[in-house]
Amino acid sequence: MVAHTLLSKGKNVLVIDEFHSKSSSNIASGVVNPITGRKMVKTWMIDEILPFAKQTYKNLEVLLQAQFVHENKLLKIFSSNDDIEQWKKRQADVAYAPYMGDMISPEDIHPSINAPFGAGIIKQAFGVSVPEFTKATRVFLKSQNRLLEEHFEYDKLQISDTLQYKNIEADKIIFCEGYKAYQNPFFKWIPFCFAKGEQLLIHSEKLETNSVLNKNIFVIPIGNHLFKVGSTFIWDDMEEKVTDAGREEILQKYKKISGDEFTIVEESAAIRPAMRDRRPVVGRHPEHQNLFVFNGMGTKGVSLTPYFSNYLADFLEQNFKILPEISMDRF
Repeated sequence: MVAHTLLSKGKNVLVIDEFHSKSSSNIASGVVNPITGRKMVKTWMIDEILPFAKQTYKNLEVLLQAQFVHENKLLKIFSSNDDIEQWKKRQADVAYAPYMGDMISPEDIHPSINAPFGAGIIKQAFGVSVPEFTKATRVFLKSQNRLLEEHFEYDKLQISDTLQYKNIEADKIIFCEGYKAYQNPFFKWIPFCFAKGEQLLIHSEKLETNSVLNKNIFVIPIGNHLFKVGSTFIWDDMEEKVTDAGREEILQKYKKISGDEFTIVEESAAIRPAMRDRRPVVGRHPEHQNLFVFNGMGTKGVSLTPYFSNYLADFLEQNFKILPEISMDRF
């Protein structure tokens, strides 16, 4: 996304990236959900971020000649009467009006879905097939000779007024490394709080829904009776594989949404580049003026990245003071 943004502003860009099949981008569910948590609160900066993200992805579908944006309805399945009252309270709040849709009574929900208290429609939610987006982007960058598919070697970077990396000269380098940032000697002091996420792909002939379902986990229909189900948060295990405990957690939560028969088709796990305060980290290295970082998007990467890619591009041109919430100064 950073590359697309800079190219759209007329910059000369080279991406150095060794494809990593188990990166979080390659298994991400890609749901943009403006209302989250038990208290049904608005996601941080969602009023600015959501419309910007949706338009950006739509524009990139045209540029990349690919389809990766999905506008499935998102249903928040209520767990109690308290959820219903909270939903009504939010509906009455003008600040929440763009996102709080109608409530659906239990009898109007397909019997394959366990929803004895009904559900609410979250408006403006959408999804992005992140693997399709990144795949199409790689093809696009390759076609323009802007992708160098190799592992980046930090010790080969020579820093002065300009940057020299092997036979490449550049004015600036932006590190967008996800959880692999822990290997970066220039930014190793940033206190990342990586979170492993696990996900199942299941097949169910019984479950009937074209909507994304949300009740502690997401159930995402992808066609042919296949559904993505997840995800977990694991803080003390950085292996990129599904654990017995993670699988069981997902299955227990799924069975509360649908008790019908299903089979597990595939399991996947990846490490999210998260921060403890759940805010990105964007900006310039405190000593090296031509080194930058763009990271820490965490679970909200699909919604945050377009807006803050544009923010970073503007910062490179205008050198304004970075927002305190995302600045490295907070560390």
